[in-house]
Amino acid sequence: MAESAESFDSIASAFSRDGGRDLSPFRALVETLPAAVYLVTIEEESRTLYMSPQGERLFGIPVGEANAARIREMLHPDDRERVLSELSRVNNALEPATLEYRIVRPDGSVVWLEDTSIVIPAEGSLPACSQGYVIDVSDRKRLEEQLLQAQKMEAVGQLAGGIAHDFNNILTAIEGYTEFALGRSGTDDELRSDLLEIRKAARRASTLTRQILAFGRRQVFHSRPVDLNDAIDEAKNLILRLIGEHIEVASHLEVPLGTVLVDPSQITQVLVNLAVNARDAMPDGGRLTIETANVDIDEIVGHTTGLVPGRYVVLRVADTGIGMDAETARRAFEPFFTTKPVGSGTGLGLSMVYGIAQQSGGRVSVYSEPGHGTVVRVYLPRIEDEPTEVLSADEVVEGPLSSGTILLVEDEDVIRKLALRMLEGQGYRVLAASEPREAMRIAAEYDDIDLLLTDVVMPGMNGQELARRLLDESPAMRVLFTSGYPAGAMTGQGLIEEGAPLLQKPFSSAALLERVRDALA
Repeated sequence: MAESAESFDSIASAFSRDGGRDLSPFRALVETLPAAVYLVTIEEESRTLYMSPQGERLFGIPVGEANAARIREMLHPDDRERVLSELSRVNNALEPATLEYRIVRPDGSVVWLEDTSIVIPAEGSLPACSQGYVIDVSDRKRLEEQLLQAQKMEAVGQLAGGIAHDFNNILTAIEGYTEFALGRSGTDDELRSDLLEIRKAARRASTLTRQILAFGRRQVFHSRPVDLNDAIDEAKNLILRLIGEHIEVASHLEVPLGTVLVDPSQITQVLVNLAVNARDAMPDGGRLTIETANVDIDEIVGHTTGLVPGRYVVLRVADTGIGMDAETARRAFEPFFTTKPVGSGTGLGLSMVYGIAQQSGGRVSVYSEPGHGTVVRVYLPRIEDEPTEVLSADEVVEGPLSSGTILLVEDEDVIRKLALRMLEGQGYRVLAASEPREAMRIAAEYDDIDLLLTDVVMPGMNGQELARRLLDESPAMRVLFTSGYPAGAMTGQGLIEEGAPLLQKPFSSAALLERVRDALA
């Protein structure tokens, strides 16, 4: 050991009133602790009098080199000023202290340490010293960061659900009345062009709302057993059109691949968003690789990834682009965070991928280095069911419209008038009410109501309670709920039952009529 670090026996003897006692049990204890025990002088030119063998593992240098000056040099640049200032204060006050800080080892790795010490005043020939121990708390700090990130994203998700109701009411009115105006535009091409632009803007706003809700895990999903390989094959042509010919696309898909329970349309959104992000990171061309694999997550890997141990399918999308630094990668999933120029992106792409993975029971991770590209992995739980074949949009057979009497309950005047006009235009008989009490009075006068079409959140009484009361008198009546709030938020608060028929706002005339027809069929 170097001259700056004396032996355990000599140091312990100096601080013992009885230098002849047997110190071997104490040495065994100190040298086997999962912590680096030290004794350092607090004079101007501080010296490390003792460092236990664990110091070599923690600091990444031989114990004999673990002097105070060398360790100060290893302090992370962002922590150095704070730590040195705090040490000076603690040493002068002669009080116990616990500090947390990062060091950069000689191999470049960064480690979080918790340093607990107490100052021993000078006595006789012995100088004032700081004695204590240091432990590696990197895993704990990583878990704390994951928790804080999850809490932040959960808070944003709750905010997203809160604004969705009013925003979706407005969008429903804009889209609906634009449809009516388009129907009366006739041959006025200039007016028709303006109306189409209004509708396009409203639909873009609707898409943004859905992306925010997907991030907040409050979007309405229609999950079914899916083979990711099939979803990738179906989306491949779309991806090729989006990224351009200057980027090479390669795929490595494991066969057979486990089945996952997801919404196929959401998987398409995941693939498209990851492909577009990769394209933007490779303006001069490069390579995009899409891979799938079956993986088993054990407790050790699950601890670091946040995944429950079990069987998963992993979707891996890698690019050879410009990459990201650690701070950018850490914030990559935050909504509205983007490194793209103003007007080139909303910052919702990766946050939507995050939300879809979370709501599907999985996780998403990103690894990137500047100049070395980016790898995004999406983990989804495997199930035993076989994939379900789904009709594409052009294969769905449209049936004739139903007829009947509908009790429409909506407290927003503009939405109530819009829905009334849409339904009456298709020949339905509509009884409209602006609030639940009025709806109950109307229902008492009519005994031939076929469908209750009601908003969920209303003053005085919610839609589910209204439905229960009316069904007591008319058990054969069908019910269809509508709301601008996300379904997950409402079921979580007991506003509607799990699986209850729900028409999400904003809705188009076609969507309203289709859901009403299905409810009456």
